[in-house]
Amino acid sequence: MDNNSYGVLPRQIEGSPVAQSTLLTGSKDLQMIGTETVDGTRTRHYKGTVTSGGLLAARKGAVDEATRERLVESLDQFMGLGVSDTLTMDLWIDGDDHAKQFRMRSEPQDEQGGTGGPLDLTITFLDINPPVSIETPSARNTTALADSTQGS
Repeated sequence: MDNNSYGVLPRQIEGSPVAQSTLLTGSKDLQMIGTETVDGTRTRHYKGTVTSGGLLAARKGAVDEATRERLVESLDQFMGLGVSDTLTMDLWIDGDDHAKQFRMRSEPQDEQGGTGGPLDLTITFLDINPPVSIETPSARNTTALADSTQGS
């Protein structure tokens, strides 16, 4: 089954789904659009565009190694998307400075340089760091991994 995800899904979602928001560090036109409510939460809405050239320039001008590494990773993500030269992003931040929603859009290109169709991905975070409880299974319901592989 072809999911037409242009390399974004599912590999990119396996880590932090907002990892691509680090691409915004290469935006020259990032601006706050205003305040909006997303899923009942008041947020600040930011929007910017990123180009591969902008990310390269930002990487070259990075003041420290950590910033340079982050920009290299962002550039790799950008190139991995197979998009045209411009990626438009929106980021909604809640009052605790957590990402509430993230959206990116572009025109992906196929190997011949033609447009393969639009990329429009929106991720909404419904909960952040919810409490987790794990019950320890009884000893009779467990097996040592070494024991389970010895018969193979």
